[in-house]
Amino acid sequence: MLKITDIFKYKGLIYATTMRDLYSRYAGSFLGALWLILPSLFMIFIYTVIFSNIMKAKLPGVENQYAYSIYLCSGIITWGIFLEVIQRSKDAFINNANLIKKSSFPHWVLFIPILLVAIFNGLVLLVIVLFFMLILGYPIAVFNIIFLLSTTFIVTSFLAVSIGAFLSIFNAFSRDIGKIADVLFQFVFWATPIVYPVTIVPEKFKYILDLNPMAYLIKLSQDILLAKEIVILESFKYFIYPLIFATLMMIITVMFYKRTKADLLDRI
Repeated sequence: MLKITDIFKYKGLIYATTMRDLYSRYAGSFLGALWLILPSLFMIFIYTVIFSNIMKAKLPGVENQYAYSIYLCSGIITWGIFLEVIQRSKDAFINNANLIKKSSFPHWVLFIPILLVAIFNGLVLLVIVLFFMLILGYPIAVFNIIFLLSTTFIVTSFLAVSIGAFLSIFNAFSRDIGKIADVLFQFVFWATPIVYPVTIVPEKFKYILDLNPMAYLIKLSQDILLAKEIVILESFKYFIYPLIFATLMMIITVMFYKRTKADLLDRI
C-alpha cells in the first residue's frame, strides 16, 4: 500500500511521469500547449451558443438564460476528472509493464501522475468556464468554489482511482475488462444527471441515481457553479456515500492486489 512518505521518496518518478504525460499529448503539434484550452473553449462556445441562444434551453428554477450551459459545464468538469482517471488507471499496469519489471517501487505511485494530470485538466476547464461566467455577468460563489468545489474534486479523484486501480488489476489478467468498462461507463454517464435535470427523472427510476456515487458529486458541483444557496455543513452529506463507496473499493482493491501480485507481474 502506498505510504505518504513514498510520495516524497519517489517524487522524481512522479514528476517525470506527470510531465511526460502532459508533454506527450501536445508534442509535435503546431499549436502545442494551446490544445490545453482549445477543446474546452470550443465546447463552452457550443453549449453557450447552441443551448442558450439557439435552442433557448432553460434550467427549471433558474431564470438566467445561460444557467443550462453552466449546468452542463459544471457536470462535465467533474465527470471529466472522474472518467479520465478511470480510463488511464485501468491501463496503468499494462502501459508501465517495463518500468514495473525493471524497477523496484510501490506500484501505487503510478496512479499519482494520472490524478495530477486529470485534476490539472479539470482546473483548466474550470478557469475557462469561470472566465465565461464573468463575461456573461453570471454570479460566482467564490468561497464555495474554493472550498466546496476543491473538496468535490478531491473526493471525485479518490472515488475514480479506487475504481480505476481495481479495474487495472483485472485488466492485466483479461484485456476484455478494459473494453467492457468503457461501455459500462457510457451507461453510468447517462445514469448521472449531467445533461438533464434530476427533476425530469421518474420516481420509479430515481433509485438508480441514489446508487450512483457520482450523482451526488455532480449535483453538488452544479449547485456550486450555479451559485445556489448552500449550507456548508449540509453540503457534506453529498460526500458521505461517495467516500464510503470509494473506501470500500480501495480496501477490496488492496486485498485483491496482495493476493494476485505475483501473478500480476507475469501477466503484464
